[in-house]
Amino acid sequence: MIMSDLHKYKYLNQANFFTRSLFKLKKEIHKDIVYLVQSKIDFFGEPKETVQITFEDYLNYKGLKRNDTYSFDEFYNFVGEITAISGAFYNKVNQQFISFNVVDNVKIDKDNPECLNIDLAKFGKVFFFKKELERYIKSVTPKGKPLKYIGHTQIESTVFSVKGARRKKFFEIISQFKNTGFCKISFQELKMYLGYIEIVDKDTKKPLNENEQLKMIFLPEDKYEFIDSCPRYSIFERDFLKPAIEAINKDKGKDINNLMISKKLKTGRRITHLEFTFNSLGKELTEEESKCLEFFKDLGLEEQQILYLLKRIGYKEMYGRYMRHINRRVDENQNSIFVQRKNGVEIENLGGYFYTVLFPELKKD
Repeated sequence: MIMSDLHKYKYLNQANFFTRSLFKLKKEIHKDIVYLVQSKIDFFGEPKETVQITFEDYLNYKGLKRNDTYSFDEFYNFVGEITAISGAFYNKVNQQFISFNVVDNVKIDKDNPECLNIDLAKFGKVFFFKKELERYIKSVTPKGKPLKYIGHTQIESTVFSVKGARRKKFFEIISQFKNTGFCKISFQELKMYLGYIEIVDKDTKKPLNENEQLKMIFLPEDKYEFIDSCPRYSIFERDFLKPAIEAINKDKGKDINNLMISKKLKTGRRITHLEFTFNSLGKELTEEESKCLEFFKDLGLEEQQILYLLKRIGYKEMYGRYMRHINRRVDENQNSIFVQRKNGVEIENLGGYFYTVLFPELKKD
């Protein structure tokens, strides 16, 4: 039996810009249609202006029969609705907030009445083709600055079986970190991506557009009101987070498993950040990386955090920062004490010092 084109790729690939974008696809079928378009794209191949999807593709991926779901006409209307949905992302390359749409136009193919020709918008091509992503990064990188590839996220095509648009988006965000098995994210940012928060101008009482809303994640101002449909963390965890995590962990065949909330970080009495850990898919460590892992584990860092840092900054930089900032001594009782190399002051909370001084990457949203 020949594998169909639909299931040729185990993964859907998309630019990290898109993974961390604010793109409010309100209906689950909208999300599935975007995944369907991605399933027909070779992220590493030559960019295309137009992608074809069929109604049969959708039925196959969802495991549905025609009598159990929408008609083709309804499906066509849902695809058409995506052209009117816009989004926004924060471009770290040139520090700008960019509005986008993914699909420009949808037409029924003249040779197949149940086949749709999807014309990708500019950012649809940037998000779904590596070559277009690299071209875009080159075009927006300030003169004199080195080019830095922003990366992409591999999402298992089994994401089709995840129930609910919000759970699918959560699965995307977690997938971005599956090589390290460690994800830290602002609670507010997570809820924004999941569509729980709407930002309203206090003077006009009107919601901001998607571009402006995303900007407020990073630049909050007093004149705006955050309308949060799930303000209490306990309710958010009970009604969304725990069921979503349980659903992901239930499928043992996925790359992501043993997902859990490892920490709830507070500012005062309010939970502001969440840390998630899960089994990582990182490459086998070299001998030096393994030594670095054990070294920092002995100093109190968690394994997932060390793996995250190994991927982010590398073992040489980790050792270098430690040596530049910390001096280890032995007191009269043969106990190790750690002091700041610059001034000789003892470090009473080594873990806290790692977070605040040595490895600020662990604090970033």
